[in-house]
Parts: sequence; C-alpha cells; structure tokens
Amino acid sequence: MRTKFLRTKYLTGSRIQLRYLTLLMVSMVIPLIFAVGCLYYLIFTIMAEQIGIPEYIAQNILPVIGKINVILLIGVPPLFLILILWGIVLSHRLAGPMERLERDVKKISEGDYSKRIKVRKSDDIKPLVDALNILLDKMEGTKR
Repeated sequence: MRTKFLRTKYLTGSRIQLRYLTLLMVSMVIPLIFAVGCLYYLIFTIMAEQIGIPEYIAQNILPVIGKINVILLIGVPPLFLILILWGIVLSHRLAGPMERLERDVKKISEGDYSKRIKVRKSDDIKPLVDALNILLDKMEGTKR
C-alpha cells in the first residue's frame, strides 16, 4: 500500500519557489496595470473628443474618474488577492517536488543507495524521479 504525500506547507521559502512566485506575480500584475491604464486612456480620449469646451471638461470628467476609481478600489484588491493565491499554488506545485527531490538526492549522495525518491503521480518531475530511481536500482544491482 502506497502512502500519500501531502504537502501542507505552501510557502516553503525555498529559492526556487520565490523565483517562480515572483515570475508569476510579475506576469499577472503587469497586464493588469496595462489594462487599467488603457481604461483610463479610453475614458480620457472619449471625453476629449466629445467635449470641445475646456471649462466643461473638468465638470464632465471628474464624475467619470470618480466612478472608475470606486470600481477599481472595489475590484482590484480581490483580484490581486486571487492572483497572489493562485501564484502561491502554482509555485508550490513546482517548488514542493523540487525541494523533496533535492532533499532525497542529498541523502543518496551521502551513500544511502537504498533510498528511493518519492513524488506524487501528478507531479511534473515524475519522469525525472522515475529515471533516477531506475538508476539507483542499477547502481544497487537490483531489478524492478
């Protein structure tokens, strides 16, 4: 009977997780900032084209800007929270197995060739782990 490996610690603090989390956050935040900037640009462009008298620009644009700011203040923080949580989950899916692989390979390098590396079936590095375990079997002189 195989035991399940449940990783409950999502923020491991490992270098690889922090690197991928940063990469994910940057790749999510930059398009969000770009979209907000395009929204403001669109509003100002439409308002500038429709209004020709400068005195009325402030009277007509300020309420629109106020509404946009309220929408952004309500919508962006939950979106950032969702993006951060999703980034943590994605970085954990890569960093967790990598951390386990690193720990097990260190034990094997200390001379414990009977040690086998275990990861979940759904982990992306499963083919690498299987190849390493086959190599360890050959080094130990056993067959699977």
